[in-house]
Amino acid sequence: MLLPADLRVPQVQRISARHAAARVQELLSRTRHEHLAMYDAMTVDDEAVQRELPAARRRRARGVLLRTMAPIGAATPAVTSDDLTVLDGDHRRVAALPTSLTVLDRRVALLPADRDDPEGGYLEIWSRPLVTGLIALFDHHWSTAPPPPLSTREQEVVALLAEGWTDTAVARRLGISERTVAATVRTLMDRYSARSRFQLALNLSRRP
Repeated sequence: MLLPADLRVPQVQRISARHAAARVQELLSRTRHEHLAMYDAMTVDDEAVQRELPAARRRRARGVLLRTMAPIGAATPAVTSDDLTVLDGDHRRVAALPTSLTVLDRRVALLPADRDDPEGGYLEIWSRPLVTGLIALFDHHWSTAPPPPLSTREQEVVALLAEGWTDTAVARRLGISERTVAATVRTLMDRYSARSRFQLALNLSRRP
């Protein structure tokens, strides 16, 4: 269960910039269900991206649902489409975002203490009302951005599943793992608010 390292800590505390990266990784390593992230600006550090990939793959393998947002025109990591899905999950672009924000398992939120000062550190928030409000902020901006078009991989998976192929058969046909097939379907079901694969296929068939 995702809980503060020390149950006696305040429900809101400031983390110095020096310790922020390690604390974020500690919390991410304990995340089991959902990871929401939005970035008011994005730069790409190729070395940092490669360092993050193994941990991101582990989170995806244990079923953590990832949704991310960034401003239109933000940089995109130079990685394969599969690795980009691992890093970004279900990703949307919007005109502008008010702050960067991370919410893990709907229990803890992290946001810059001062968005104008990169060295200002972060606020780690466990207060349920505040976390709920920040999730509402995320959902508001998420709802303003249209879902992205299906990627080539997503189109291939959906087409084969619509024909009645099993996850195992789809994985073999496309040369990917069954986990990747299952994760792709799970992402699309969340994106299109589908409660079943049948409803997903129906929702996609109605898209213009």
